[in-house]
Amino acid sequence: EKGNMRQSQDTYDLCLKYKTAAMGPDHSSVGRTFRHMGHQHMNQYEYDEAIRAYSECVRIERLQDNVEYKHVIVALNSMAMIYGMTGRARKAVDSYSQSLAIQKAQLGDASIQVAETLNSMGIVYGMLCEFVSAIQCYSESLYVKIRKLGKDHEDVADVYFNLGLVHKRNGDHEAAINDYQEALRIRKDQLGEEHEDVARVLHHIGVVLSDMGEIGDAQRFYEECLRIRRLVLGEEHEDVARTLHNLGLVCYDSGDYERALECLEDAVELGRKKVGKRSEKVADSLHSIGLVYQKLANFKDAINNYEDAVKIRRARLGHDHLEVASTLHNMGDVYYMMGDLENAMDTYEEAYHIRLKKLGKHHVDVAATRNNMGVVLMKKGEHDDAMACFSAALIIREENLGPDNEKCSDTLHNMGLVHKNLKEYDEAIGRYEQALRVRRMQLGENDMKVADTLYNMAIVYANTAQYSKALERYKEALRTYRETGMSDDHPSVVNTLQWIKWAQKKLSKASRRDIHS
Repeated sequence: EKGNMRQSQDTYDLCLKYKTAAMGPDHSSVGRTFRHMGHQHMNQYEYDEAIRAYSECVRIERLQDNVEYKHVIVALNSMAMIYGMTGRARKAVDSYSQSLAIQKAQLGDASIQVAETLNSMGIVYGMLCEFVSAIQCYSESLYVKIRKLGKDHEDVADVYFNLGLVHKRNGDHEAAINDYQEALRIRKDQLGEEHEDVARVLHHIGVVLSDMGEIGDAQRFYEECLRIRRLVLGEEHEDVARTLHNLGLVCYDSGDYERALECLEDAVELGRKKVGKRSEKVADSLHSIGLVYQKLANFKDAINNYEDAVKIRRARLGHDHLEVASTLHNMGDVYYMMGDLENAMDTYEEAYHIRLKKLGKHHVDVAATRNNMGVVLMKKGEHDDAMACFSAALIIREENLGPDNEKCSDTLHNMGLVHKNLKEYDEAIGRYEQALRVRRMQLGENDMKVADTLYNMAIVYANTAQYSKALERYKEALRTYRETGMSDDHPSVVNTLQWIKWAQKKLSKASRRDIHS
């Protein structure tokens, strides 16, 4: 077949040579040959040669007294398609725009061909992240297709689906859901309940709902998508693996860790069969399995899965890729929880250097790793270095997130811990008060983090013999711990109760001394 295509190309070359000699280089027949050569090159994935041939076709056709606009449109659209496929989106937009102007002039604004080109332009604008232009193109295409084909046509569903994609990327989740729901309604009506195109919409609705935090609804859509894909595509299709991965993530978010592991491990097994053991998709699922085991405090299995994910990501993406940094950061968290401070620091530092290189020193992910490095250094007793990390993290977080963000309160709380350890008690109270204000604002009165800050403030007051203030904060911490659902045998409650008794004794002794004096 390849030989036949080569022979066909040689024939076109010979034909072009004779036509050019006989008719001149600008004859319409020469232009048609260039168009056919463009198709031939495109079918052989010789995209640059195809572009040159189509460009010549357009140039020659435009020189004719009676321009064959349909040939110009075909050539321009083909060029645009190639530009889009080869990552030259701006040139694709230019070619589509030229084609669209001709189509509207020749066929009218309400032509189906105009609608198709508008839909294609929307895709390219999406590639350029120019979402307003993409939405405008899709909306115009949708208007024409509804008028010409009716509101229940499959082509109308396709445009709704594309609109959903771009609204989702633009952060307009409600609009995305509405678009997807319309696409779903039409596809169910036209194709039946159990069709892959129906499953595809269900999957994307699940993605948006997950982004919105509607975890229960997201899980419901993923489960239905999974059922259809297994039925239509078979148990071992890579799209089944993709849905299993996403379903595992929402199960993790909902706290159903057993189901999360089941889905993610199935996704890994399928991925290894269908796309290879060293696939990025397999690495994504291994990383997520690590998250689940980390949540379950099964630190050994968490580290094993993270290590497997890092190994694949380094091999596929390079050693300084952000996905590598993400897994290394999480490994640092696990090593810290295990009390392995040296490995925690090593992995955090590696993650930090990658993020710094790729994202710059003002990015929130850089701040996240810097903050955690500070926690490790504080645990090691290296308080000055810890404070340097926390200070850098706080500046970045306040700059990007605002001073009243929960992440800022975490760093402020950590800074308070360092000041407390250094016996800089006034500074510690100042940081704790800042952290407490933000935590109460963002999390409410009855959150664990609020209780932890109150408890640590009480320790500082106790260390400075301000027993009345210490007792007040211990009692507030106790009430908050209980409001979070902790029982009286929980270690935090037991510990706080003991300190309340201790503070009460101190106040009683002080009171007796005052009486005797």
